[in-house]
Amino acid sequence: MTEPARLSVADIRERIARLPRLDIALKNTPLEEAKNLSKLLGGPRIFVKRDDLTGVALGGNKLRNLEFRMAHAMKDAPDTVIVGLDLQSNSARQTVGACNKLGLKTILVLEGKRPNMVQGNLLVDYLLGADVHFADDRDHQRRLLDSLAADVRKAGGRPHILNDNPMFDVASAVAYLETTIEIVDQLAALGLKPNCFYMSSSGKGQAGMVLAQKLLDVPFVMHGVTATDEFHIPSRTAAIANETSKAIDLGIEIAESDIVNFDGFVGKAYGVPSDAGNEAVRIFARTEGIVLDPIYTGKAAAGLIAHIREGRFAKDDVVVFVHTGGTPAIFTWNSLWA
Repeated sequence: MTEPARLSVADIRERIARLPRLDIALKNTPLEEAKNLSKLLGGPRIFVKRDDLTGVALGGNKLRNLEFRMAHAMKDAPDTVIVGLDLQSNSARQTVGACNKLGLKTILVLEGKRPNMVQGNLLVDYLLGADVHFADDRDHQRRLLDSLAADVRKAGGRPHILNDNPMFDVASAVAYLETTIEIVDQLAALGLKPNCFYMSSSGKGQAGMVLAQKLLDVPFVMHGVTATDEFHIPSRTAAIANETSKAIDLGIEIAESDIVNFDGFVGKAYGVPSDAGNEAVRIFARTEGIVLDPIYTGKAAAGLIAHIREGRFAKDDVVVFVHTGGTPAIFTWNSLWA
């Protein structure tokens, strides 16, 4: 990292406020101390940032970045948002909910085949009223996005393809720069400072937290835990952080070597539950009544639990686990729990 610009929290918030934004998510989500979990693990003080409680469509981290992405989209005055995502995408569910809140129609193009049993996020997509289409692969998905947009225009509508929205990465990073400030403020109200953060990350949200790590006068470690092997996370995270720094004039630069992200908890593959992740889901549920998902937050929690068991933390350390949502996935993988 380069030497940081000396920005106050007020300065950072003022720079974030320069970006167009809509009010979609519930912010200032609870920060909950997980005392039973800490006792079970014999580890540090653990706090859970409940970003599964951001409101619309069962909540989740994507609603925070959609405030910026959808503000950019609304410049085109669309009446229809079209987006291509994975079959059981958390982002798809939250996007449809956000569009409903904004009075927009949503067309989803999901990669994969329609299952015989509609469950999880896909079930909620239908409940929310999305027009759902299925694509065989990424190339087919792209063709469908373009052809469906053409159909909307032909019918007199105004489509916006969200995949082409340039705010995707920056919006996520800005959202979690702001969220980190929110968490630090919540802890300060308790007379505490964070030692370490854990969050499921493929690079975007973590980029914002790394910027906060550099900018805030509160020393902490940021541990991302990836659920995918699609990207080289350190280089991706640093690139997004630097793009964001330029976009909102933070005056700092992040190096790839500054990124701490663990790729040992993916398991067999992206989108497939792992034994360690499933154990973490059960532990959180049975100690704190907090429901994680086996695809993202469960695997991130597996990283946290493994590191506590390895003795990486003192008992009075303060560790924050950011719960990014994804709860509907437990219904897709119902055979794991019964």
